[in-house]
Parts: sequence; C-alpha cells; structure tokens
Amino acid sequence: MRNVTKEIFLNTTVCPTLGWLLRSEEEVELLSEEARTLGEQFRIEQGLEIHRRARQLYPDGKLVAPNNKTAMQEETITLMNDPSVNTILEATFVIDDYITKADVLKRKGKGWHMCEVKSSVNDKEEFIDDMAYTTMVFNQSGYNITGVSLLLISKDYRLGMSDEELFIEIDHTDEVLARAGEFYAVLFDYVKTITGAPTKPQPELRRDCKNCPLFGDCIGMDIINHILEIPRLSQPKFEQLREQNITCIEDIPDGFPLTENQSRVRACVISQQPFIGDQLKDDLLNILWPAFYLDFETVMTAIPLYPAIAPHTQLPTQYSIHILSDINNILDHREYLADPSRDCRRDLAEHLINDLEKSGSIFIYSSFEKTTITKLGQLYPDLTNQLNLLIERIVDLEAIIKKSYYHPGFHGSTSIKRTLPTLVPDMSYDDLEITEGDSALGAFAYLAQGRYSAGNEAETIKRNLLEYCKRDTLAMLKLHQKLYENRV
Repeated sequence: MRNVTKEIFLNTTVCPTLGWLLRSEEEVELLSEEARTLGEQFRIEQGLEIHRRARQLYPDGKLVAPNNKTAMQEETITLMNDPSVNTILEATFVIDDYITKADVLKRKGKGWHMCEVKSSVNDKEEFIDDMAYTTMVFNQSGYNITGVSLLLISKDYRLGMSDEELFIEIDHTDEVLARAGEFYAVLFDYVKTITGAPTKPQPELRRDCKNCPLFGDCIGMDIINHILEIPRLSQPKFEQLREQNITCIEDIPDGFPLTENQSRVRACVISQQPFIGDQLKDDLLNILWPAFYLDFETVMTAIPLYPAIAPHTQLPTQYSIHILSDINNILDHREYLADPSRDCRRDLAEHLINDLEKSGSIFIYSSFEKTTITKLGQLYPDLTNQLNLLIERIVDLEAIIKKSYYHPGFHGSTSIKRTLPTLVPDMSYDDLEITEGDSALGAFAYLAQGRYSAGNEAETIKRNLLEYCKRDTLAMLKLHQKLYENRV
C-alpha cells in the first residue's frame, strides 16, 4: 500500500472514499500520463521548470538526489544534522505512513524555514493546506518548522529577467502553523487509518461529488438524472433532498421549492421532452445576414512566451469564422493563426476587423469571445472603436439556449460539449488530432517554444490547430440550424 501523500491526505478530508481509492493498489488513474491533455502536460513541464529556476535562488542549497523514499529520507536527515548545511532542496520525510517533500528548507536558529514554490501569480487559500500538510509531517519527524513562506510568480516579471525577479516571497507562518496544528489534532490518525482500512469506506453524497472524476463510477453510478445536475442547487435544498433519500431528479416531489429554471429542468426530465420558450423564435429570427460564427483559441503560460508580457496573460492566438448567407447556406470560412515566434495580437485584431466586415450578426458561444475582443480594444486604443462596433453585433448563442431552450440530454449543462452531441449527434471531434481546447493551448505553446521540428512537423501541428478551431465554429452554426428547426 502506498504512503499517504499530500494529495491523498487533502482528498480524504473531503471524501474518505476517494482518499482510500487513491491510496489503495487498485487502478485509479485520475491524471495518468495517458489521460493527460497536451495542455496539462505542458503545465506539468512548466511547473518543473519553475521549480528548477527557484532552486537557482539558493546556490548553497544541497539537493536531495532523486532515489527511493528511504534513501531520500536518510540523505535529508544527514544534511539536516550537518551544521554546515544551511539550505536543503527537495527535503523528504516518511513517518507513520506519511510522506512529504519540501521545496526549500532553510536553517533558522534551532528550527527550519520552509518555502513552497507555486506557479501562480495569486495567493490562494488552498496553498495554506498544502504547506500545512508538509509542516505537519516534518514536525512529527522531530524537526521543527518555525517559519513558512510561499514563492509565487511575480506579476512584474518579463521574459529575459533574472530568476530573482521571477519570484516574490510571501510569509504565511502564522496561518500554516495554526492549520498544521489542526490537521495533527483532528486528522493525523484518522486519515492514515481510514485510507489503510481493508475495505473501501461507504461513499457519502456531497455537492463536491459533481466535480469528481470518479462520480460516474462511484455514488453516481446508474443514476441518469442526478439531483446534482439541477443548476445552482443550493446547499440547503441539497440537504433537504438528501435527507429524503432523493437522488434522481424525477423523484423530486411536486411542491418542492425550485426556481423557475430548476423547475424547467425537472419538468423536461420527467416528460423527456425539450422546453421551447416563447422567445426562442424571435431571438433566432432577429438576425442580420450574413451571419458570422466566431471562435477564439488562446494560450496562457506562467513563464511568458514573448517579451513585454506578464505571466499568465491570456493571449488570443487564432480564430475561425464561418459565414452564412442565410440559415442553410455556408458562404465562406476565414481563419487566422498567429506566428508562434512572436506576439501577434495586433495583427490578429486587424485581421479580425477585416474578416468580420461591417455588418451582420456575429455569433459566439459564451462570453469569452466578447471579453477577448474587449481586451484587444483596451490594448490597442486606436482600434477600440472598430472593435467596439464588432461587440455591438454579437449574439451569444449559449445565452439564447439558457433563456429559451432546454433538452433533458443536457443534464444540467449548456456547454457546447453537452449541447452539440445532444442536438447534433452525428457531429463530433473524434476524427481530429486535436480534440479540445486545452490540447490546442499546449500545441501552440510547444510551437512557440520551438519544440516541434521546423518543416513538416510544425506545419502539421498548425494544420491540426486550424482544423480544431474550424470545427468549433462549424459546431456552433450546426447548433443554430438545429435550434432554428425546433423553433415554434
């Protein structure tokens, strides 16, 4: 059986069943290498690079060599007991079934100051729990953590600056030591005992279950219309339903207090018929032709890809536009893909203005495209008026669906990944090399870093990116056509 890691410990505090599964020898591949998107793989690699650069801040630091856990702990103890060693990198401890690793340990009097490295520019509450777990395990090993700080990416960092300018340090000693004390007092024995039990704990339904990747194989198994699919279900209403042992939407009794939208979902599930609002017809007919269907792809990285850009800046890198002369006739398709070697936002904005012409409705799906255009207008004041004119023409197809259409196959979501297979089942992304946005992000980031060989390989990736974005706008117009067919 595996040792209790930080991931296992923190997941067990929320769901003992998940913690048990993560620790057991059963195959639980939540983020197996095979299941990672290209974007996830890129972020993992960038995280490793950030940790490498953080270690450069401590030239006197002694790095614990990667090895088996016993050897790493022995090396850590040897270094901690050597008074000539002031800084240890990747210090590792195993005690009472727990294992942990500290990014940086600095000797401070009779104790140690721990630094945790994160790839974020924003301080987050969850980081306190991360550091508290490591502090708890180290303190139980007999080595006192007396100070704790967080190394975050500086918002002021720009490409080409030194490693010292990449990071900012934030002290969190008081919060972390207090949380570590709570963890030890309440959870230290509980977590190792329950995750080490011979049988899996019985799962308990929580609102958090909805976002668990194991939900469909766990407490949500064989429930087609789960109450967690009810949009914006409050905690008090959830508790009322759970107390009545109601897990299926169709079992919610008449008279149970639901909002108008929640009642609509329940009615559609019971009748197995879609809801078509009175406003749908007008919204679909109030279109100026030709209509343009717009989708952006973006890239966002912790270490900037280009000069003069802050960490985690979201950069639009490509777009696709399908143009319809009327609801049934595709007139044209236009697209743009940035040169990965440079920041092309202005060039993209200028091409966008030209490709969307002077008139005609511009369909988007969610507010993301509108936000992206707004940010381009803020970045380039001389283009603001032209970009604002584009915004005035925007029609949000998802907003129309949310207001006037619901299908029981949506299962509580109006994302295009849910609405498309429900309304246009013969259309998918399965034949593409890039099938979702996170992989598109990763592919472009790798292009910008020169990770693909020049020539055929890089050109193939570019074609794959264009085909994926093109499929997104084709999906949008197909949804529009299907809704038009269903209008009353």
